[in-house]
Amino acid sequence: MGVSGLAAEKPGFEVRTGESPWGITSLKWSAKPDLEFVKPGSALGDVTVRCRIGGEGWREFKSGGALTTCDVGVSKLELTQEFEQANERLVWGLTLRNAGAADIEVGDLALSLPMYNNYSKNTEETFERRVFRHAFIGGEGSWVYWQPAGGGGPYLLMSACRGAGLEFFSINTFDYAWGGGDYRVYVHSAAYADTEKRGTWRQMRTSVVLKPGQEKTYSFAFTWAGSIDELRQAIRREAGLDVRVAPGMVVPQDLSVNLALGSADKIDSVTPEFPGQTRVKYVGKKAGYSVYSIEFRKLGESLLTVDRGGRKTALEFFVTQPVETLVKKRAAFITANQQHRDPSKWYDGLFSLWDIRQPQGKNLLGPDNPGGQYPYAVSGSDDPSNSKGVFLSEKNVAYPDVREIEALEYYLEHFVWGKLQRTDKETPHPYGIYGCDSWYENRNSPTGLKSGGHGQERMWRTFDYATFFTLYFNMYRIAKLNPSACRYLDAKGYLERAYGTARAFFEVPYNINMQGWDFDGWCDWAFKIGNFHEKYLVDIIGALEREGQLEKAEYLRGEWEKKVRFFVCGDKYPWTSEMPIDSTAFESTYAVAKYALGRDLPAVANLWTDKKTGNSYSYPAMTEEMKDDFLERQLSANLACRGWLEPSYYHMGSDFRGCGSACYCLSYMSQMGGWAILDYGARFARNPADWVQLGYASMLSSWALVNAGDEASNYGFFYPGKLHDGAAGWGFLPQQVGSEWNPATRGISRGPWPVDGEIDHGFTAGIEGAAAVVIEDPVFGLICYGGTVEKRGGALRILPKDGVRQRIHVVAGDRRVHIELDCDGFAKDRPVVVDGGKVSFQLEQRVPAAHRTSVKIEGIAGLELVINGKETAARNGIGEFAFGSR
Repeated sequence: MGVSGLAAEKPGFEVRTGESPWGITSLKWSAKPDLEFVKPGSALGDVTVRCRIGGEGWREFKSGGALTTCDVGVSKLELTQEFEQANERLVWGLTLRNAGAADIEVGDLALSLPMYNNYSKNTEETFERRVFRHAFIGGEGSWVYWQPAGGGGPYLLMSACRGAGLEFFSINTFDYAWGGGDYRVYVHSAAYADTEKRGTWRQMRTSVVLKPGQEKTYSFAFTWAGSIDELRQAIRREAGLDVRVAPGMVVPQDLSVNLALGSADKIDSVTPEFPGQTRVKYVGKKAGYSVYSIEFRKLGESLLTVDRGGRKTALEFFVTQPVETLVKKRAAFITANQQHRDPSKWYDGLFSLWDIRQPQGKNLLGPDNPGGQYPYAVSGSDDPSNSKGVFLSEKNVAYPDVREIEALEYYLEHFVWGKLQRTDKETPHPYGIYGCDSWYENRNSPTGLKSGGHGQERMWRTFDYATFFTLYFNMYRIAKLNPSACRYLDAKGYLERAYGTARAFFEVPYNINMQGWDFDGWCDWAFKIGNFHEKYLVDIIGALEREGQLEKAEYLRGEWEKKVRFFVCGDKYPWTSEMPIDSTAFESTYAVAKYALGRDLPAVANLWTDKKTGNSYSYPAMTEEMKDDFLERQLSANLACRGWLEPSYYHMGSDFRGCGSACYCLSYMSQMGGWAILDYGARFARNPADWVQLGYASMLSSWALVNAGDEASNYGFFYPGKLHDGAAGWGFLPQQVGSEWNPATRGISRGPWPVDGEIDHGFTAGIEGAAAVVIEDPVFGLICYGGTVEKRGGALRILPKDGVRQRIHVVAGDRRVHIELDCDGFAKDRPVVVDGGKVSFQLEQRVPAAHRTSVKIEGIAGLELVINGKETAARNGIGEFAFGSR
């Protein structure tokens, strides 16, 4: 039967149908009738077919109703559609029939999915009444689901039924923040592959040949789920395959992969793309899953094909060099290749972007060689270029290198202080930071102060301040441990810069009245939206207290707690940012939640007055219920725009923007927001396994963007050649060929963008949050994310391979043990042993100067600590070891 015969009164579905457009024009969950899943003015039922006879050219036709007929040369093709509801399922059936006298090859069968993902500046409208899309395209076993943009359920799952699959997708137009676009999934896509020769695609591209009188039917089921657990069950039931992976689908060579496949079908085989360089071992059945251990040796993309009685599903992995290699290689590459050194230029010292596609000698972009980039991206006054310095600083906290520290100090002395950033002596707005397009343009602009944020007053962008107080704080840490490594400022000087920049973060933008921008009025982003890196404020406050600068610490704490109270007590949608759907806030909002969980924040009256509205903010005492509610809401929203169940390396753990999983994957927020997921799983979650699993996949995910390899792999999978060994992509394009928002990404092929940018903010979090996590997983048993673990008697022998070797979390039921070094590292290839109340390990000295290394251990009462074979007293869980100079 056609769509007009659909029974709309069945439980779970509220459905309306139309004739123009034909199909399902409204689809809602009966328990939440204000949430529309189908975009108004559109309909489910829009199908595109491309077919041909023999070697003729492809002919295209679109569905126009329950029955559509198309003449194909001397033959005829019929497409029949029907929607039927039964047993709480809505089934979309499509039948192709050859009604002519000659064989017909169907090369494309594409289903348009016009769901309501056009977002609005009205936050309530966007987060309550718009949906967000996730998709897994991998053959039979594929699915797409939608959920409210603000997170949580209901989840609407569309899955390919037995005999059908999805092998390709396309999107014609989109906006990475505002959503929209014609998103199509393909049952067959050989015609598309035949006509579009650019780019690559990793899966089969099929067609079907129908003889006269022959027909072929495909079915797709829509079902509801109320939670992620229910969604997993529905995927297994409807699509036939639920996939779990640890530590992730971006896999360092020195880590093995745990793979669990849940299916009602018998799994006949798991076949690697490169059998000579991949080891697949069946471990057994556990908790309803078939469990495998995988070892990859070949760098780059690597497919595993799961066969269930002829139903084949493709799982896409990416193999990298060890994370420690990537961290060091990326830092060395930036230092050697991405800094301008020319005292005759106003941008002397600038770290800027590297564009792989440019001719050799032109790869380093800058104000005089923008490479088609917007000026702000290459001039040092925004996130794309200023991310390089903060990454280098974080790397040098973990692994000090004198050449890299010198490059950072050159940058701060020659490009930042008194140029990009106003000095402490410049008034008004001391420590102010000039935003795009460049500090040089703004400082020399004829447009002065009180200009509505233009010209010399263009200092309102709060993200820049968070970047630089983080960089200064990291330089303080470096100088504190190894004074001789720094010549520009000493530790005291860097801490003062960190404090001054943090103070300016709260004061300068909020004293600029914006006119003629995307928003008007006082720039209150320091208080009202999440700024990446601002979690370092808590560390700066702690450092000021330790250094005896209590008044400064108290000032920053007061401003930070204004924000904590605003988010926890007063903001319904705390994850908003510059765009309506944007993942930028999730590092910050979790940091706010974590801060609140550990503190008593009493009621306060008239704490501050909003310059925009004139409202005076008073807050009640913050209860544990309020804290938990905020924590859960921001985590739920983080999950809504993050790949979790999608078993492909460019989706699992990645953040998504308004375009969903169709474009701009693996951005800097994959790791920054992923830190929030991992930390919550390791420290607080009642059922930590899923959280740790997703968090660690997120932390590994964006390392796939580092273009790196060895001689055998020609130093890079997507962009080979030693010249680019250590370069990186800004994001990942998952389409065969397409365009992203950035000018360098017009008509690029599937893979990492050919130019770097904001991604180094993500790599900063990839270092800062790196850890080895030991957990008793209900499916995989005792495993170590980011390392290996062996249990001997009651002792855990943990070998960290997370890239930094400074942090370990042990998650065992209700017991959580956290071990953290403030510098140096756990010795490479020497285990950390946790045996009841005793912890012992060998240290690797990384700082050449004489210094003390502190280890903080939480979760062990009556602690016994052994460092480098010597018993060490630990007070309040903190022990110390003194290193002399080498």
